[in-house]
Amino acid sequence: MRDSAEQGLFSGCYWSRNYLLLLAVVFLANFASSMVSGSAVFFLIKSLAVTPEATTEFIGVLISVSSLAMISGSFAGGFLADRVGKKLTIGLACLVLAPSLFFYSVVTSMFLVVLAYFTQMFAMYLFQPAFTAFVADLSRLSSRGKAFGGFNLFWMISTVPAPLIGGILVDRVGLRFPFMIGSAVAVVGLVVSFGLVNVSGKVVPLGQVSDIQAVEKAPMPLAKVLWLFGAIALLTGLANGLGGPLIRDFPIYKLSVDATQLGLIFSLGSGLATALVQVPGGFLADKFGRKPLMLASLLGAPFVIGLAFTGSLFQFILVSVGLFAFGNLGSPAYQAWLMELVHDARRAKVWGLTNAVMGVGWFFGPFLSTWLWQTEAWVAMPFIAAAIPWVLQVPPILKLVETKTRGKPSFSSHSPAPSSG
Repeated sequence: MRDSAEQGLFSGCYWSRNYLLLLAVVFLANFASSMVSGSAVFFLIKSLAVTPEATTEFIGVLISVSSLAMISGSFAGGFLADRVGKKLTIGLACLVLAPSLFFYSVVTSMFLVVLAYFTQMFAMYLFQPAFTAFVADLSRLSSRGKAFGGFNLFWMISTVPAPLIGGILVDRVGLRFPFMIGSAVAVVGLVVSFGLVNVSGKVVPLGQVSDIQAVEKAPMPLAKVLWLFGAIALLTGLANGLGGPLIRDFPIYKLSVDATQLGLIFSLGSGLATALVQVPGGFLADKFGRKPLMLASLLGAPFVIGLAFTGSLFQFILVSVGLFAFGNLGSPAYQAWLMELVHDARRAKVWGLTNAVMGVGWFFGPFLSTWLWQTEAWVAMPFIAAAIPWVLQVPPILKLVETKTRGKPSFSSHSPAPSSG
């Protein structure tokens, strides 16, 4: 039943049962994936690789493979969600995720690890356009930042215990055990997704707009939105691609961490820090606007360089917390801003396209990062290279039109109705 009041974390979300079910699926899917990819898969690679150099190379390969999965999964997920419905797309992604995680438990070669990793990441990116458009459909402009903050909180909070649990299971039970547990959790996510109800926003003709509905001309041409957000996405992907191998290679080979300690880095440095800033980021985006929050998130760049100067596990985690906290503070603003600049019928497609562009940057970044790491030049050099794309995002962010200050949504009615599918 639709809520008449908007309160607390879920302010602005209609069909609150739908929203809560969506959060549950998000948590379960990301928990399953994070328990595997946080640490377990990298120690699986280490057990199969012949030398430390081969391990480093394959970690870079996996991150590039992830970017290919991001391109193909995001593209497919965006068009599927707008064509056949968000619920069906989410269910299909769960159906792909579960066997891909179980497959790790039986692989015997690096090629099969790469195949399993691609399938796992493809499923995770297949989710994202449907998830993002779903939240946008269920929220108003005045509180959409908070809606995405709550969504992101459940997405990221699952990454706090999952990598640590995966690392403990590797060290205490066995290398293959986390993959079987992750597969079972993904199946539970599939079952929960059956309860979702698709929501479709209907465009209301001018002159027939109620007090909670608004339709107006697009604040920016779609082509310009795609170009500017595409540039931001490409640079973000390049930054993540450059930094991804470093966050694993440096603690493994410079700090000599074990699987549990690597899981702790991702649990605290990445998972907890990112989760804690989502709701504040959403509130701040609704209060001050999308642009200021996205610019503030770029303050994470100095922390990227700071990682190179850490000398202990504690220092690495501490700097990682700053990196991920600032870097992800603007996530709700980014999501809300892009969704507000496009028609609701194109939301999933546009998110899928921009995410695919992000995957292009993510593909090339690891090759450059791995090359810089293996040249054995100044240890900070690859970290400096990873910080440059952060700074280059400033011009396209400044050129985007702020939506929050306009006081009403750009396109669609926000009186959603359930639809089949």
